[in-house]
Amino acid sequence: MEGSYRAACGFNEVITLNSKSETRNTKMDTIIKVENLCKVYYENKPYEVKAIADINLEIRKNVFVVFSGPSGSGKTTLLSLIGTLDRPTMGTVSLYGEDITAYSDTALSRLRREKIGFVFQNFNLLPRLTSWENVAYPLIPLGYGLKERFGKAKSLLEKFGLGERLYHTPEELSGGQQQKVSIARALINNPEIIIADEPTSNIDAESVETLASILKELQNNGRTIIVSTHYEDLAKKADVVYKMKAGLLL
Repeated sequence: MEGSYRAACGFNEVITLNSKSETRNTKMDTIIKVENLCKVYYENKPYEVKAIADINLEIRKNVFVVFSGPSGSGKTTLLSLIGTLDRPTMGTVSLYGEDITAYSDTALSRLRREKIGFVFQNFNLLPRLTSWENVAYPLIPLGYGLKERFGKAKSLLEKFGLGERLYHTPEELSGGQQQKVSIARALINNPEIIIADEPTSNIDAESVETLASILKELQNNGRTIIVSTHYEDLAKKADVVYKMKAGLLL
């Protein structure tokens, strides 16, 4: 397989903007390293799609990183691979210097549960659950009791100004409020890495500004923030911006 796609996956130079971290020790601070990463859907079919090609990059700890580009540029695929929601056709993803590409599904699930929080563009809230239940849901497989789940969820929702919306279902919330619930859910396990895929797609301009402030605050509290977006104002908040087009880093 590697030989089949090596020709299609040429090394791409990375353009880095807004970098504020150049004086850091790269080896000590690197939290994620991606090497020769390719993803092909419908492999060996007439409608085969090369979603990303030979991506090489490093993401440092406690840095706000944005992947910017038009729809179809490969941003979502790349974030899914970095976040271990999907597996690459070729190449590796390393976390803290350890190649996690060959991890079992169980090991990857545990890794996501302990280290990574996800914020999805469509929120992915469970429609029949209330705000606090959605936020607390990831705690169930960890064995937390009802009282502790409620307390943790209530504390986060109050922090985001949703203390009066604890018992509201998603359909009773605005887009911005649903996004806050989604972020609170991503934070419930206190992850080191926050991955947000097009988090501005379904919220208004005021909510985008609120979201940007929340992400910066999370960074200031020691978390690594990885975002895909086509929204320029959000990209301006980042320390590092990677431009993408047609599955390539430009």
